[in-house]
Amino acid sequence: MIKIFSLLFFCYILNATYLFAQSSDSSGNNISNPAGTSDSSKLDGFQEVLPQFPGGEAAMLKFLADSIRYPKVAMKKNIQGKVVVRFVISETGELRDIEILRGLPGGLSEEVIRVVKLMPKWIPGSQLGKNVPVQYNLPVTFSIK
Repeated sequence: MIKIFSLLFFCYILNATYLFAQSSDSSGNNISNPAGTSDSSKLDGFQEVLPQFPGGEAAMLKFLADSIRYPKVAMKKNIQGKVVVRFVISETGELRDIEILRGLPGGLSEEVIRVVKLMPKWIPGSQLGKNVPVQYNLPVTFSIK
C-alpha cells in the first residue's frame, strides 16, 4: 500500500508563544510583570501553562492524520513539502486568527486551514493562574511515498 502522506510536527513547546504584550488584569496591571518591576526574579510562584489539545499531543497527531486528505491536484502534480500554519488559542480555548506562514500550492495550504478549523476547543494556556491567549505555530509536512 502506498503511503500518501506523512505529518511531521516539531516540538510544540518551541512553537507556542505567549501573547503577553497586551495582557493585563482587571486593574490594568501588566500580567507578565504584576509587581511593576523589571526584575523577573521577584515573581514568586510564576507559572506558565501551555495550551493543550484535548487528549494531548498524541491525540492531536491522530486527529490530524485522520482528518487531512491529500488534495488530488497536489498528488497528481507530485507537490510535497511543509505547510506552516499559525493560530491563536484564546483564553476560552477557541482557535482564531488562522493564517498560513509558509504555504504550498495545489490545495495543500487550504487543506491545513480546513483541518485546523475542525479542531475542537483546546485547554487554554495560563499564566499566574489566569487564562491567556497563546500564539501557536504548527508545521505539517506532506510527502508522497
